[in-house]
Amino acid sequence: MFIKSFRLKTAAAVCGAVLLGVSLGLLVLLLASRSAQSPPQSSVCSEPEQSAASGTEESGTEESDTAQPEESSSESSENQKTVWLTFDDGPSAVTAEILDVLKEKEVPATFFVIGATTDRGRSLYQRIVDEGHALGIHSYSHRYQQIYASADAYWEDFTRLADHLEECAGVRPTIFRFPGGSVNKFADPDILKQIKQKMEKEGMVWFDWNALANDDGASAAPAEEMFENILQSAGDNEQILILMHDDALRTTAPECISMLIDHYQGLGYTFEKLTAETEPIHFSEK
Repeated sequence: MFIKSFRLKTAAAVCGAVLLGVSLGLLVLLLASRSAQSPPQSSVCSEPEQSAASGTEESGTEESDTAQPEESSSESSENQKTVWLTFDDGPSAVTAEILDVLKEKEVPATFFVIGATTDRGRSLYQRIVDEGHALGIHSYSHRYQQIYASADAYWEDFTRLADHLEECAGVRPTIFRFPGGSVNKFADPDILKQIKQKMEKEGMVWFDWNALANDDGASAAPAEEMFENILQSAGDNEQILILMHDDALRTTAPECISMLIDHYQGLGYTFEKLTAETEPIHFSEK
């Protein structure tokens, strides 16, 4: 009887131990499951990722804001008041002084040059390019009778100067100005027409002018007189292409240029250099 009672107690104890073990196991699994789903741990891990993403978006916005003024400037440049300062016949003993004024005023210009073979002339070609101005072709020889003899003669002179400028300054201009203008008394009208057809076929762009200094006399005109000539001939145009000359006699040109820049900038004009993409100003053919 005693042995039987002892066996029953032992069996009960074993069953209790098994049940306790199962309960503890279930409790451990439940706690582990809740721990894996805990929100605080997930929130802590995600904060640095959100911060990094926010920084990238801000950087992208700043880049976009930087690009917008460029687009706005491009759109407004089509309608803005513009002055193009252009100089024929250089380089000369006056060119360096002209460049000094342009550099001081931070204004670009365009130089329609002739063939210069001196060390000074070659260095001035390079300085014009280095300081951000445009080189254009006027003619190599500037001998009207020779260059206007035929379309082939004009092209030969043109390419001679183009080759020379490419050698001296590393640029080969595609913009040019006819000596005397695209309508002049020096060239036979039929030959001039053939020259224009030839130049257009070769992809070259020429520019005349709608304001001039009348500075081609036998001596230097006073700067104030040149200034008034330009203002009078330019009138109230919003696109002003000024013709001035750059040769050894034009000693008053730098002073006049300074006056022009101050005047037109005060009126809200922007100074630009000519390019092959600039809408050209041409004389009307009669």
